[in-house]
Amino acid sequence: MEKARRSCQTILVVLLFLLLFPKSLGDLALPSDLYTDHGGRLVALPPVIQKVYATTERGTFLLYALEPDSIIGWNRGLSPEMEFAVQPNYWSLPTVGSWDRDHQTLQTETVLAQKPDLVIHFAPVDQANMALVDEIQELLGIPAILLENSIKVLPDVLRLVGQILGREVRGQALATFVENHLAQFASFQRLQIGYAPIPVHIVSPAEPGHFDELLELAGMVEMPVWHNQPPLPDFVLIMPHSVFDPYGEIEKDGHRRIHQVPSFPCNWLEPGSLFSLLGLEWLHTIAYPAYDNDLAGTYKAFMEVFFQLHITPELLDWTLRRSGISY
Repeated sequence: MEKARRSCQTILVVLLFLLLFPKSLGDLALPSDLYTDHGGRLVALPPVIQKVYATTERGTFLLYALEPDSIIGWNRGLSPEMEFAVQPNYWSLPTVGSWDRDHQTLQTETVLAQKPDLVIHFAPVDQANMALVDEIQELLGIPAILLENSIKVLPDVLRLVGQILGREVRGQALATFVENHLAQFASFQRLQIGYAPIPVHIVSPAEPGHFDELLELAGMVEMPVWHNQPPLPDFVLIMPHSVFDPYGEIEKDGHRRIHQVPSFPCNWLEPGSLFSLLGLEWLHTIAYPAYDNDLAGTYKAFMEVFFQLHITPELLDWTLRRSGISY
């Protein structure tokens, strides 16, 4: 019994030491043996990782939230909204392009000139992306890993990338933030067992099924098409910039429960994005009167924690009221 007690004390001391003395960026020496990424690929990671090229904008903002100094550039030019959300000293980073199934704008020479230590492909885990990350690794000659961008595994990804960048404590803190909110959604949805999913129609260029993960977590189901005849969707959700007049034509049909998806600083319903956590909070807020949470408070806390950005009352009003809800 005494031996077991001493063993437990030792473990607690080690854990306390790791929390009190986290290694800083560039000091983390990872084992150089093979690492298995989310696609089951074996990749030899370099012993020190300071700079990373993320193949998608979603991946770049994941890196930015954990360690802004790790990103080598932006996948595309920053919009005014993103410039507002990003610290000014990162505005001048080069445009390095993207490389995924939809966009292949990679600026190879620009990427190589930044000398990244690692490439991260933050995307769905499937055969196409496994082949794509192999192609990227071969072209650039830089180790590349595939990380799943499902919101359900986001906490694990935050911890992993935090470790890679020498920001273990920050990775743990962000992961815990996400886990707490996912647990809150799950707890509320357990109360909805026995009720049919809420039908919604999404005005978006995306194919049906694109939003299924988020809708399922919100207790919803997409109605891709309806012909102004019953059954009608309970809600119509309009993606920003989908149509010139986001409400007029639908209102002519007598539909009133119409909401424009919030989009500052990015689309809140884009699957695989950090901002989809805000999207889930927003979906619960518009659909469930019994959902007892503070959307405005969550939004402000998220932007403060992930982006060190203070949301002013004016910005809060601009973001939420234009989506057709009060707060």
